[in-house]
Amino acid sequence: MAELSKDSAGNSSPEARLEYLKSRGVEVETVEDREKAKSEVVGIAEIVKQLQRKVDDGEVIEGTEFALIPHDASKPIRSVFLPPQLTAGDNLPNFCKPYFADSNSIDVNLLNQQATKQFSSGQLSGMDPSNISASAMNKVAAQGSVETFPLVHPGSTNKYCGVYIYLDEVGMLKKLPPNLRASQIATSCGYAPPPNFYGDVFIGRVQTKPSMSNVNFKVGEDTDPGSTWMRRAVQENVDWQQEMNKVTNRTGELQPMKDGEGGVAKDEEGYSWTQDSEEVEIVINFPSPVDKKKVKVKCKQKSILVTYDSVTKLDLQLYEAIDVDGMAWTCGSDAKGHMLTITVEKGEGGVSWPRVTK
Repeated sequence: MAELSKDSAGNSSPEARLEYLKSRGVEVETVEDREKAKSEVVGIAEIVKQLQRKVDDGEVIEGTEFALIPHDASKPIRSVFLPPQLTAGDNLPNFCKPYFADSNSIDVNLLNQQATKQFSSGQLSGMDPSNISASAMNKVAAQGSVETFPLVHPGSTNKYCGVYIYLDEVGMLKKLPPNLRASQIATSCGYAPPPNFYGDVFIGRVQTKPSMSNVNFKVGEDTDPGSTWMRRAVQENVDWQQEMNKVTNRTGELQPMKDGEGGVAKDEEGYSWTQDSEEVEIVINFPSPVDKKKVKVKCKQKSILVTYDSVTKLDLQLYEAIDVDGMAWTCGSDAKGHMLTITVEKGEGGVSWPRVTK
């Protein structure tokens, strides 16, 4: 192990002190290190610009694909490509960071009002926002700061491929416009209510086994609301949370069930519903016994229309497709009253619906 050398006056040089600390495992960032990191970020920014120009020209380029979702819904979702040389680990935070670097000032009032929610990752991790000055925050904004939000966690059912949103960590404090398309995607993944995202965002996929690396997230195929990964995300996120709770011995803090699960009916206007992994059950209450001869149920792949004595009782546009041949309905009465019960089979089993309507 290195010894701390001293001069004739008994003082050690800065270089000697630095080497002494490093030899004992202390991480020290020098001015040279910071300048080197800064130059690397600038280089990445230039790569982003070059690749984006190539996409504009329609040129086919190599690399791992991910998606840019502008906050302006009139602008299309676009493909961006991570250079082939960036392979190990999740490189998207550093790669996207220069995109969020700008001169927009932080709103001081919002800064004072917000708790730690917007500061859960990146350069601000572990800090108390109330102790951060506006000038310090503006410096962070100018350099770019990325927050990562998990849309679906990696697990065995998705081959250990998680999907994440990469956003401007201080986008809300910059008063950037909300990104409704990003929030809609989060809703499809089971987040209710969905989180708010501000400004443009990126979405990418990360594989964690056998090693961590970025893999393709294709615009069109993976950004479509009916994509397979999105439909399965709700249940996969619940499974992930349960496994995490087991690992941390927090079995009493399972993620709350989705609407209609566990036999607990979700009340809606004029009806209630429950679900399991295979079926959805809809109950319409009546003030008096139901006459079967007056009931008409028209069931299509994504809609249910119920009339009673030629009066519409229920007109639903369903969240997901159902198996029309698997529909059945019954009339009955119990201590709670009189009801018409409709049972339908989900078109894709094993998927939890965040809501019953589209």
